[in-house]
Amino acid sequence: MIAHFSLPARDPKGVAELFARLISGVAMPFPVVPGAWVAIARDGSGCGVEVLPEASAHHPGTGPSTSMAAQGPQVMPWEVQIRQDGSAQSASGVHVALSSALTAEEIMDLVRPYGWRAVTCDRGGVFDLVEVWIENRFLVEVLPPRGLERYLAFYNPETAGRMFNTEVSI
Repeated sequence: MIAHFSLPARDPKGVAELFARLISGVAMPFPVVPGAWVAIARDGSGCGVEVLPEASAHHPGTGPSTSMAAQGPQVMPWEVQIRQDGSAQSASGVHVALSSALTAEEIMDLVRPYGWRAVTCDRGGVFDLVEVWIENRFLVEVLPPRGLERYLAFYNPETAGRMFNTEVSI
């Protein structure tokens, strides 16, 4: 299970609103990082997407942790520090796959007004998804209900190992 992930965007609010619709959630400002937004699912899964301004970068904190607890949406000095001192990327080697209650057609309809690339795919004949290219830069694979069902049947060590010609010891 992925609890949450973050990605940079030119339009954090708009991207968070799209994710909120994909995960049947709500988009809201994310006060931990200036200009950031977050989409949080309503289903109790804890699934969320933090959308940061495009030049944001994660940096390790400094010093050991202490027993001092944060008082509100703040980051302690020993925790990850997110600053807008990175570089805007045109592409990334990182992607995420997430499931959605929307059908492939509904996902395509949702993305179309943004002008971003979105294509339906059948990965190796074992599961289907919609490639959504956030701002035409970052890949998010969205699994509609049937795609998720097929994905779960395939993406386990034994079944995937057979397809990848890898012997799996249990």
